[in-house]
Amino acid sequence: MSQEIESMIRTLDFIQEEQTFIKRKLSSLLENMVMSDVLVWAEELHQQILNRETVVQLLKNDIIKFRNNVKLKRSVNNIMSLDAVALFKKYKQQVGYIESEFYVWKHKTNEQFESSLN
Repeated sequence: MSQEIESMIRTLDFIQEEQTFIKRKLSSLLENMVMSDVLVWAEELHQQILNRETVVQLLKNDIIKFRNNVKLKRSVNNIMSLDAVALFKKYKQQVGYIESEFYVWKHKTNEQFESSLN
């Protein structure tokens, strides 16, 4: 379970890094071309990024707290409670959803960048 918790945290870190990269691409695009429709899209994209960063950071913080709690309880008792297992499954499902949804969003965003440059 500990390895999977660390894997979930790494996945969320990766998503944050990729979103930062997309923000940089957005800034570069805006420096090179400023059209009304591109500006509206850029503002919408920026808001999406901010919303996504908030969700990722909140989930990551929850998982880190959970990890620390698991480590503490394991040092006292090596048995995981049913509540902890259920919470672990919930976090794993949420990370999986965010990850799969992120790749769809990233693909669409990259397509929009490409069409904006042409």
